[in-house]
Order: sequence, then C-alpha cells, then structure tokens
Amino acid sequence: MSPFGVLIGLGLACWSTIFLGFRKSWIRREDIFEYAINQLLDGCESERVAIIAGGEYLSDEELLEVISKQMEMTNCVADMDKWRLAFLLCLDASNDSDENKINRLQEIYADFDYPEDMASCSIYSQDGIDPLVAMNQIVKRLKERFLLR
Repeated sequence: MSPFGVLIGLGLACWSTIFLGFRKSWIRREDIFEYAINQLLDGCESERVAIIAGGEYLSDEELLEVISKQMEMTNCVADMDKWRLAFLLCLDASNDSDENKINRLQEIYADFDYPEDMASCSIYSQDGIDPLVAMNQIVKRLKERFLLR
C-alpha cells in the first residue's frame, strides 16, 4: 500500500494533506482524481471537488489552486507527521529485509529533515537502540497523537 493509501485507511487524508503530499511528490495526480471521485460518491456536493475529479486537463499549478480553495472549506490541517506516520507504517509493513528497512528508514529520516524524535532511528545514533525498535516507538506515539483524539 502507498503512504497515501495508508492515510486514507486511517482516516487522515484531507485536502490540505493532499496539497502537501502533491507538492512534495508523495502523491500522484491520478490518486487525487480518485480521492475526489470517492468524495463525490460519498455524497460530497462541492463544485471544486467535481472539478478536481475531472481535472486531467488542469496543469499542476491549476490543480493546486483548486485544491487550495477546497482546503479553505475544511478544517483539516496539513501535518508533515501524518505523512511521516504513513511512510513509517508502509516501511514497517514491507517484506524487505531488516537491512533494507534500515536503509529506507535513513532516507525517510532525511526526507523529513531529520526530526528530533527520530534521532534514534539513525544508524549513527550513539544511544544503542535498534533503529527499527526506535521506529516502532515513533509509530506508536504518532498513532496515539492522530488516532486517539
């Protein structure tokens, strides 16, 4: 499953999260169109969502503009940590070897600008905690933050 699929599954996807994810190239245009179509099928009557759903003709800038206007209609806040949780959950669920998972974890750590709470995930950490154990601790904290509201 993709990180965006994880966000949808956890109920953490919203237009501001999509906006952030698209700007960071973590989500594809097709995913945005599909999300909008599902919103319409679920009863959303927003004209902007309909434009997004059929937005293949829009440039990336135009698509972001419409998403930005749709964001104003919601109270969801874009949060890098939502995306970080999704990436870490995807990594944890992968069938990769521990070595490959640790290598990918280093990339995630860098992609998110070395968050302080992930320092123990670094292979250069001096605290003696296994990076994958540290990752699971972060996943637990992030889940508690977003899913136990």
